[in-house]
Amino acid sequence: MASTGRLIPLAAGDPVDNMSIDQALLESTSHSQVPALRFYCWSRPSLSLGYFQEFAARDSHVESVGLDWVRRSTGGGAIVHHHELTYSLFLPANRSIGQHRDLYAQVHGEVATSLRDFGVTAVPYRTLSRSLSASAAEPFLCFQRRTDEDLIVSGYKILGSAQRKVRGAVLQHGSLLLKSSPHAPQLPGIAELTSQLPSIQQFSEKLANRLGNRLELDWQEDGLRDQELESAGRIAVAKFGSMQWKCRR
Repeated sequence: MASTGRLIPLAAGDPVDNMSIDQALLESTSHSQVPALRFYCWSRPSLSLGYFQEFAARDSHVESVGLDWVRRSTGGGAIVHHHELTYSLFLPANRSIGQHRDLYAQVHGEVATSLRDFGVTAVPYRTLSRSLSASAAEPFLCFQRRTDEDLIVSGYKILGSAQRKVRGAVLQHGSLLLKSSPHAPQLPGIAELTSQLPSIQQFSEKLANRLGNRLELDWQEDGLRDQELESAGRIAVAKFGSMQWKCRR
């Protein structure tokens, strides 16, 4: 029998708000032990740095003029958020999800299945033939990096995810690259690679349904609660909107 989970409606936000709401929902899930799924876009072109990245490196890798920016609490490479869809999945500790890579595989598998409904074929990087040579340093941009469960279309990465765990819950969020951005023209999206551009609303609805079936969760639409909004506001001031946090590296 499926458990109940919260489905937070698709919305657009600025970089600080998006990251602050993710953390507020992670903390809320830790306390309530109720799963949640959130989809969101970015209200203007933005850059998010991975937790361990140097801020000074950004100008040599992206057209950063006019970009808002934030530092994530998850690792990985920098992401230019422009023509994309971001998902955030919050699962309590009382749900068995196996190893962290198992959750990546489950979610990315449902993304690939949902993309097929729009005529897009995406496969995990682990299924492709690869060169044995390795770069001495990881690329700065997330979509130029490759891990086993990343989704690939025509040789290019179009989906990557990262996780953060707290006591009692885990957050997995990821970005689906729909279309190239002038701030990172070297990264083609689904539109350039396939001449298809899925509707964000329709795609998110399909993915929510498939994730619900896969994780045995019955999603009930539920907006952010007053306590979560208040928590996100505090987190924005103390963390993601703070220059001390943003420039820590």
